[in-house]
Amino acid sequence: MKSTKRKFNVLDWLIIVMFCLAVVFFSVFTIKNTIISKSEHAKHIEDLYGNISFSGRVVDFHYVKHSGMPTAAIMCIKIDSSNVDSFYQYDKYTALKIENGMVTLPIGGCGPSNCGPEYESIIYVAVNENRSHEMRFINEANDTLVRTLYYTSENLKEYDLGICDSCRNEE
Repeated sequence: MKSTKRKFNVLDWLIIVMFCLAVVFFSVFTIKNTIISKSEHAKHIEDLYGNISFSGRVVDFHYVKHSGMPTAAIMCIKIDSSNVDSFYQYDKYTALKIENGMVTLPIGGCGPSNCGPEYESIIYVAVNENRSHEMRFINEANDTLVRTLYYTSENLKEYDLGICDSCRNEE
């Protein structure tokens, strides 16, 4: 009985090579777009927020929940000093609200397990002092966590920026 084992011919190899090239092309395209996105995002932040600086005491910390799950976090900061009285921005990349001596500062997509302990103990925040492009988060032990400016609106809805409005009434 003859073996029915199939041998690869030139057409089979050509299909395999084409598939591999498609995978490589897709990977390079994705990486290139990611790099462009990051540089566009950095330019977006610089254009909108590059001149804004503020510092103040954290008066509240909220996990924003959508569909019952924490998806983002926001700090409510009572301003000690700021070079702007009022500012509002919400778009698909970033968000920030400064109004009536209070800052609503989104700190990204997170929940209690992945950023809670690190950020929940923060008592003071200084943002973009001397155009440093840094956010400095200071905890009760006076340890400082430094991050590059980001103002991310990741996982937020525009109405979430009203979450610190109740803090204004308590002050």
